[in-house]
Amino acid sequence: MSSETTSTTAETPDRIESIRQRLMESERFGYLLSPGSGLLWVLLFLFLPLTVIVTFSFFRAGEFGTIIYEPTLENYRRFVNGTVYQRVIGRSLLIGVVTTLIVLPFGYTLGYFLGRSKSRWTPILLGLVVVQFWVPLVIRTYAWIPILGRQGIVNDFLLWLGVVSQPVEILYTTHGMILGLSVSILPFMVLPVYSIVSTIDEEIIQAAKTLGASDARAFREVTFPLSWPGIVSGILFTFILSAGSYLAPQLLGGTGDRLIAPVIETVFSQDFNWPFAATLSLVYVALIVGILYLFSRKADIEEALEGTQL
Repeated sequence: MSSETTSTTAETPDRIESIRQRLMESERFGYLLSPGSGLLWVLLFLFLPLTVIVTFSFFRAGEFGTIIYEPTLENYRRFVNGTVYQRVIGRSLLIGVVTTLIVLPFGYTLGYFLGRSKSRWTPILLGLVVVQFWVPLVIRTYAWIPILGRQGIVNDFLLWLGVVSQPVEILYTTHGMILGLSVSILPFMVLPVYSIVSTIDEEIIQAAKTLGASDARAFREVTFPLSWPGIVSGILFTFILSAGSYLAPQLLGGTGDRLIAPVIETVFSQDFNWPFAATLSLVYVALIVGILYLFSRKADIEEALEGTQL
């Protein structure tokens, strides 16, 4: 019995090696490992679902959530004629722009400081930025409810400073939603800026100062242009995430803070109108792509993304 076990154990590595050689010699397996196979994965997990959404947008919903598979433009006509959905999308884009403009100066300042600092505390500070990703977004968003409430930390601090005489309404308002959204998305601005600024050669900056440039001019003409790829990447991340946010408007916003993501979820899961939800999704994606295209006319997005390493 023991000899049979020993023989089986000795044959196992040989079998594994034989299987490995067969796989490496297989053309199909080699294709799956080749870079070109990435196109197949993109096709399966991106374009195929997107094709389903596009197809659904040309059908119409029947009773009890059924789908009537008859080509129609009814969903697109409903969107064009329904100003409420146009206002929701416009408001979502506006929230994305406002949040990005708020996050940009704070994120760039913190990312620049972390990237240029040689302090032994830098890894700890960077860790405090990254640690947010260890906590689920829903928990981080819920944490703002006791902070922004009438008896929360923000109101207590304002009362202590004497800025207000009584608690103010911050929670369930547009300001509270933007505040919570900005803090949650801040790392997506800090990290791209940090990754670029930390790679800037100090000798280049010193050379500019040697030629007579002041600190401000060296920053304006050397450091800032070299950090532009990180800025562009941060803007892309923060705008897309904030404009399509779901949790912040649901948990922190007021009744009038209806953004497109919660609206699409309502149409999809409560109204069971999958075709119209698909239409809203496509229209919003098309607008985002259009905005990014216009932005790319002013900033080389491809070069910026290639220059950013996260």
